[in-house]
Amino acid sequence: MSSKLTVSVLRASDQTLDFSVKGVDASVANALRRTMIADVPTMAIDLVEVVENSSVLCDEFVAHRLGLIPLESAKASELFKPYEYDGDDDAATDVHLELNVKCESEHTRSITSADLVCFDKRVKPVNFGDATIDPSGQSSSVLIAKLRKNQQLSVKCIARKGTGKDHAKWSPVATAVYKYEPLVKVDHVLLKTLSGTEKMELALSDPSGMFRYDADNDKFEVVSDATCTFNGEIMKMADSLGKPGLIEVRPNLENFTFNVESTGALKVEEIVLQALQILRSKLDSIGAALDVIESEVM
Repeated sequence: MSSKLTVSVLRASDQTLDFSVKGVDASVANALRRTMIADVPTMAIDLVEVVENSSVLCDEFVAHRLGLIPLESAKASELFKPYEYDGDDDAATDVHLELNVKCESEHTRSITSADLVCFDKRVKPVNFGDATIDPSGQSSSVLIAKLRKNQQLSVKCIARKGTGKDHAKWSPVATAVYKYEPLVKVDHVLLKTLSGTEKMELALSDPSGMFRYDADNDKFEVVSDATCTFNGEIMKMADSLGKPGLIEVRPNLENFTFNVESTGALKVEEIVLQALQILRSKLDSIGAALDVIESEVM
């Protein structure tokens, strides 16, 4: 394995981040992925007291939906998990929220995360885009339930700190995946023996769209190796054309491309940085334990 580790950001936005990691093996890449999913702490609604519910949804369904609403968790480090705190100050572990909506009109009333009232400035429900209306004219908040006239939903909630290993509602990522970067080799000597029609068939045989043939300039090229799915279809086509070895696509076992998408609870770059810190802390703990074992054996 290569000894030089390099990390490069490929694409970044408010909620998504694509980056490459080179010089590691799959065990390290997967450890980082699992740490982002299961070990980065966030806030989520954990306890729900239903005061009034005359909607068509049962209490358990409402509580489940409330628990899955992303809460801004930048200040999660200031709070403790309930089982980690021995003091008497509830504010160190609990964040209180309330929701009280009654439909008074003949029109259907949508209850969303924007209707949640939080009594702690450290935490609030995530709004995607504009707090009320997005460009398509739809609410940008998370839909909880819909009420008809005289129906009411009133609940009291407690949000707590947790991690994805406790429950998926605490996971800060909607997506955290990686794949091997491809190594693409084209035998240009064999390529010149193909007709233009055969080159076009060859390019179109790859469903991932990684290759393109420009008939006007008689140019066969790789458009974007980022779309590679290692399906092997183009190599099968090369074999069927009687040109085995014309194209070879195989994974680079030391280079990985990550795609991470945040739920909105944390900024995506913060998720990656926290995951790296947590992973390093775990490795340091393992190293210290191994040193103790080694000293006992000696």
